[in-house]
Amino acid sequence: LVINRTIASGIFTQPVNVLRLAGSSGQAILLWIVAGVIILCVVASWIELALTVPIHYIFHEGRWQRLSAPRNGGDKNYLEYVYKRPRDLMKCIFGITFIIWGNLAGNALQLGVFMQRAIHPSCGEADECINRGYAVAWGVAVLTVCALLNIATRKHTMGLNNAFAVIKLAFWVFVVVAGIIYGTVHDDGCRSIWWAPVEKRDAASFGDIALALFFATYPYTGYEQPFYVLAEASRPRETFPKATMYAMLSVLVLFPLANVSYLCMNPYTGNANLPENMALAFISRLSGVPRGHDDPVGIRVVSAILAFFIFGNLMAQTYTASRVKQEVAKEGILLWSIGDVRGIRDLDGHREQAPFAATGLHWIFEIVLLLAFGLTMEPSAAYGGLTYIYTYTIVGILGLLTAAGLPYLKVDRWVKGPRSRKWRQKSVWQPWLDPLPVIVATICLGFMLVATFAKVSEGKQREWPWCVAPAVGCLGSIGLGFIWWCGLQFVQWAGRWRLETQRLPVVEVDELGHAIQKAELVEHIRVPVEGKTGKSQ
Repeated sequence: LVINRTIASGIFTQPVNVLRLAGSSGQAILLWIVAGVIILCVVASWIELALTVPIHYIFHEGRWQRLSAPRNGGDKNYLEYVYKRPRDLMKCIFGITFIIWGNLAGNALQLGVFMQRAIHPSCGEADECINRGYAVAWGVAVLTVCALLNIATRKHTMGLNNAFAVIKLAFWVFVVVAGIIYGTVHDDGCRSIWWAPVEKRDAASFGDIALALFFATYPYTGYEQPFYVLAEASRPRETFPKATMYAMLSVLVLFPLANVSYLCMNPYTGNANLPENMALAFISRLSGVPRGHDDPVGIRVVSAILAFFIFGNLMAQTYTASRVKQEVAKEGILLWSIGDVRGIRDLDGHREQAPFAATGLHWIFEIVLLLAFGLTMEPSAAYGGLTYIYTYTIVGILGLLTAAGLPYLKVDRWVKGPRSRKWRQKSVWQPWLDPLPVIVATICLGFMLVATFAKVSEGKQREWPWCVAPAVGCLGSIGLGFIWWCGLQFVQWAGRWRLETQRLPVVEVDELGHAIQKAELVEHIRVPVEGKTGKSQ
């Protein structure tokens, strides 16, 4: 899941955005490394929470034991565990944020662009033959296919995910090796990677670097996928930390090297000469076409391959995001009944257990965002805006709240003493150099969220002002979540009842004594307040 979700449109499309903002090939590569290290620290923090939360008391081997039982849901579980007050606030912030922004509408739009390049290899974005309506139509079609596949079968979806991951990894190893070798042998392009800006007017300001760091962070965002479906992993305590860290270390090495490979093939000579897409320019150079010219056959083939890779990325996101939205619906904070979030068939033994309604909810918001952005602005600007807001909300805001919660748990005993939650005794896994990773993740994510409000240099802005995307991210995440929470409180106050969610977990204990939460029975109870009669759902 990590490899399939991570290697997608971001590493194909974002290198140009990062390079344009950084104004220097050396600084751009450094930003890719910094972004990877930040995400690696975030992953280490999440693993500690994932293997510990939730905690159940289970009667096992003749006695009651306190066992951690990993479950689906990812940072939703961690936020609810850390921030218990105000009641239900974190559920609303996470739920609204993930329901609206937890999708890859931008990637679907980019798939449409690649499909048009495959059909019209000689066309650029500014040409009439690249039609934004057709790009959006391709995006709608592929999102619909992914939703139908997710509903129809779970087994085949996981098999396709694994196949995509192997193919993508092999492809990027080829890109790295071929680009560096070719650039070294022909024209010695690798020696053209410099720290200083080529042109003074392209030099980066503080706002440029902050925005470039966000764009460099986006391709790494596949890290959260296995956390969302952790209960479906085999022996998570033994395999999950190593597999996840190895996968992230792989992309942390590959992504900066891929940018080195791009620059060896197409040395950076200023923003005025930047290609629309570094991956397509790479293939044109590899096929022997002079710099600045395109190879129609190569572009046609590679555009189809990249679109195929994005399809795998969208399929992985649909698989995991629909299950997270199912977990959100279980909390009873949405407008529909808990009965709507069950599997496609109301049978306990059904082997697929596909979240039908949650997949539909995921599809609806994907399509709305795709139409709203894709039909109103140029594809590159729409893609940049959608990926920026996704990174700001899902990785930035929710990631910061999660990462910052872990240091709080670690120092809780110093503040509350005997009344603390005793996290050190409960935690079943700590990263190397603990607590350094969580400190780095918290500081860096906090800095990124604030720094992106700095103004971007003239000439480097797209169709909207630099402050719009972070403002939309804040209002569309914390703002809407808080408003939804206020509405939920008002409804309960007006009805003189309080919503209580009771859970009965179904926990399996393996031969090693490790617990895994496989399912749960959820009941919503309206507890009467001030003598009014409540009702159960």
